[in-house]
Formats: sequence, C-alpha cells, structure tokens
Amino acid sequence: MRSLSRRLIFTHTSVALFAVLLMALLSGGLLARAYLDLARQQSRTTAQRISNMVGMMYQRNRGWVGLEPLLEQRFTEGLITRRVVIADLEQRVVYDNLGVLPTGTPLPARLRATAIPINVRRPPHAGGVIGYVAVPTGLLDVDVAERGLFENLIRIGMVGSCVSSLAALLIALLVVRHVTAPLSSLTHAAQRIASGERYEPLPIPQDRELAELAQSFNTMAAELERQERLRRQLVADIAHELRTPLSVLRLQIESIEDGVSQPTPEVLASLGHEVNLLTRLVNDLRLLSLADAGQLSLQLEAVDGQAVLQHVLASAMPHARQQQITLRLVASAPDVPLVWADRERLAQVLGNLVENALRYTPAGGQVDLSIASSSELPSGALSRTLAAACKPEQGRQWVVFSIRDSGVGIAAEDLPHIFDRFYRADRARTRESGGSGLGLAIVQRLVEAQGGCVDVSSTVGHGTTFRVYLPSYTPEPRMA
Repeated sequence: MRSLSRRLIFTHTSVALFAVLLMALLSGGLLARAYLDLARQQSRTTAQRISNMVGMMYQRNRGWVGLEPLLEQRFTEGLITRRVVIADLEQRVVYDNLGVLPTGTPLPARLRATAIPINVRRPPHAGGVIGYVAVPTGLLDVDVAERGLFENLIRIGMVGSCVSSLAALLIALLVVRHVTAPLSSLTHAAQRIASGERYEPLPIPQDRELAELAQSFNTMAAELERQERLRRQLVADIAHELRTPLSVLRLQIESIEDGVSQPTPEVLASLGHEVNLLTRLVNDLRLLSLADAGQLSLQLEAVDGQAVLQHVLASAMPHARQQQITLRLVASAPDVPLVWADRERLAQVLGNLVENALRYTPAGGQVDLSIASSSELPSGALSRTLAAACKPEQGRQWVVFSIRDSGVGIAAEDLPHIFDRFYRADRARTRESGGSGLGLAIVQRLVEAQGGCVDVSSTVGHGTTFRVYLPSYTPEPRMA
C-alpha cells in the first residue's frame, strides 16, 4: 500500500522541478533567440568592416599575401572577436581564424548564404569581386567569452533547479506534515475506539476540509458511543423485563412442587398471565429487530383510513368504558384520500396509540380520534427530528391520523425520548400499569417502514396529541 505522505512529497517536488526546468528552457530559448538576432546584426557589421579592410590589403599587396598577419593583429587588438572565414572568388577557403576549415576547402553552403563579397574599388580590379568574407552567427561559432556566458547561464539554471527542488522538498515536507498530522490523529482515535478505549474528541484543525473531517469523526464517535450506551441499556432493560415474570413463574412453580400451593385454576391463570407477558415482550422485540433490519413484511395497498379508525375505536371501546373514559371518533372532512399503507400494521399502530392514551388518561377524561389530509409536515425542532425519514413523492399528500387525550401530558424533557425502547416518562409506573416501554418504539418503526413519520405534542396537565403521517394513495395513470 502506497504512502500518502510519499505521494504528496513526490508530487510537490516533481511539480516544482518541472516548473523550474520549464522556465529555464523557455528563458534560455528566448535568450538564445535574442542573442542570435543581435549576433546576426553585429556579424554583418563586422563582415562589412573586414571586407573593406581585406579589399584594401588585397589591392595594396596584389593578392592574399599578408592576410593572416593583418587579421591576427586585429584579433590581438580586440577589434574582432568572432570567427572569420575568408574565401576567394571560387569560394575556396583562404583563411579561418579557428582553423576549422583548412585552406582550399570549399566554403560550406551555410556560410555562403551569409557571406559578404569583398570588392576592390581601384584599378586594376576596380568594381570587381575578389572574394567573400563570412562571420558565422551560430552558438558553436561564438568566442570564449560568449561561450562562457552561455555556460554560466546553463550552470545557473541547473543550480537554480537544484535549489528550487530542495526548497520544494522542504515545503512539501511541511505541507505533508500539516496535512497528515490530523489524519494520524484520526487513525489513532479510530484504533482506540476499535480497541474499546475511552474516546477523546479530536481537536479541530484550522483548515476547513480537515475541520469538517474531524467534526464528522467526532460526531460519528459520539453517535457510536451513544449507540453503545443504548445497546447496554437495552440489554439491561430486556434482562429486567424478563426477570420479573420469570421470577414469578419460578416462585409459583416451586411453591406447587413444595406443596405450599395447589395448582388451582387461579394459580394456573396467574401462570398463564406471566407466560402471556413474556410472549408479548418477545414478539415486540422480534418485531423491532425485523424493522431495524429492514426485513419487516408489509402488504402496502390503498386503505380507507376512516374504516381503520372505526375498527380501532370498536376494539378499544370496552376498555374505555371500563376506565370511564370517553372515546370518540371526530367527524373528518369528506375529501380525505385513501392512505397507502399496510392495513394490519396501520391498525396495530393506531391501536398502540389509543391504548397508550387510555393508560395515561384518568377517569372522566376524553380521547379523540380523527383523520385529515395535509400537504405539509409538522414544524418545530422536535417535529423535524421525528419527521426526518419522511420523503414523499412529488405532488403526494399526507393522510394524518390524530389521537388526542386529556391525560397527564408529557414533560418537555421527556418528549425527545418517548420513542426510545423501554423508556417510561412516568418512572412511578410499573410494567403492569405502564406497559413494557416498547409500544411507542414499535409505532415509530412501523410508521417509518410504511414511508411515514410520527409527531407528538404535549402539555403537562392538559394532555398529549400523537399524529401519524402516512402517504396518500395515488392511482397509476391508465394507458391510452
């Protein structure tokens, strides 16, 4: 596995080195071009001056005799600093100060193209061409001083490239250290979490991206810690809920075995009641586990919500009369659409909410059931949190089931937790009087599994209202 720090160092250094080399090549090319343009101009001037001087010498000496001493003197005096090649009328070399072309060698085409004719203005050759002079302008034809200039430029470019690469390497090390330090801290924190050690929040870096990463990791770690705490609490709650009926069963069976009690119908009925409590608790836990795993079987169809409410009302009416509570179905608007839901699960959700309302409503109180349609979800911080799973299709309305009671209400600090498993807002209630604490958790999971959400509002001493939002049924368009 390749190291991120090495890749970053290599990338930074390579980019810097490439940029320096590119700039050196571009600047060197521009400098060479400018030099060649200037050298061509100076070469023509030098060639013209040599042409006049050699022409006068040729006229005076009546030939090429004395050409070499004359030019060597000019080189010695510093009047000529470039390579000079002189050819006769047949373009054969008679002089080359660098000795590259031997005497009598034909003048190369490259030099013939830039050669200037040598004219004699006095008799007997007045107005005639006696030869040619060429002053080459190539980079290989420069003198020692100019060649040293180019070598220095190349040397400066190489040294600059090395220095820039070293600087880029140092900067890359600093940048990589700055970038990878938070990543290393995150890695160590993840390893501590994996090993079960206590999590310490990561410090937030100054860089925005790294700060977002650290903040997200802290949030994830806090949520994992909360989930682990809930898991431990869930295990403890399950053990507590199971221990009570099992203890009752064990004591009653031991009393029968010891002959203290007789297996009368009342004793057997008590045993059956405890078994039913255990069965219901296990079934509730299994339902929640299926919903959490996304394996809950649902038969979604177009359901008449009003008919489901009437069925729930009829089932709960005997219990309401026994507790002397008024249970009624409020008249709804005539244009409430069908709801897209599982009929049995919807009845289970509404039945749990009605049972919960009757449990916390004193004698003489009232529980109202109603149904309506809405195009908006509930507002408010708590409502938005509970409705986070609601994502309706474009243009689809909500069917809203409301269960409102006039009971004791729920305190504001308890509202965010009432859908937690085994949570009871009233700590004084026991399992027999307050339920197992799984009813509302089951309600929330079943509603979310059907594409809806549940909302709650309550005032202590004035009652509680639960609202179940489920998507309405939208008929498929018929093909023409």
